[in-house]
Amino acid sequence: MPKIFVSYRRSDRQDVAGRIVDRLADRFYPGNVFKDVDSIPIGVPFPELLRNVLTRTEIVLVVIGPTWATVEDDSGNRRLDNPLDFVRIEVETALGSAALVVPVFVTNAIMPGQSELPES
Repeated sequence: MPKIFVSYRRSDRQDVAGRIVDRLADRFYPGNVFKDVDSIPIGVPFPELLRNVLTRTEIVLVVIGPTWATVEDDSGNRRLDNPLDFVRIEVETALGSAALVVPVFVTNAIMPGQSELPES
């Protein structure tokens, strides 16, 4: 089971997340690093897999770029406000687990303020 889980928004610095995963895989063996696109078996329900993997992960890196908290869905609603947003599910699950959760700020991003984050 992966020991390092990399959470990121595809629309917010997917390229940087990919480089981080590549470096970690070189150092810690690819099977120890989880990134959604590379690590999900075909046909497995994604939300269920996320929760399963995150409960057995030691470190969760949350890659936060400049638009991580503000990216919107097709209807103009902020994705982070949607309880079904995968990034939100990843972070909430990680915070409720025994994993060490580490924010990784990229491209001059800053920590979102408390008012920018869901209460949960």
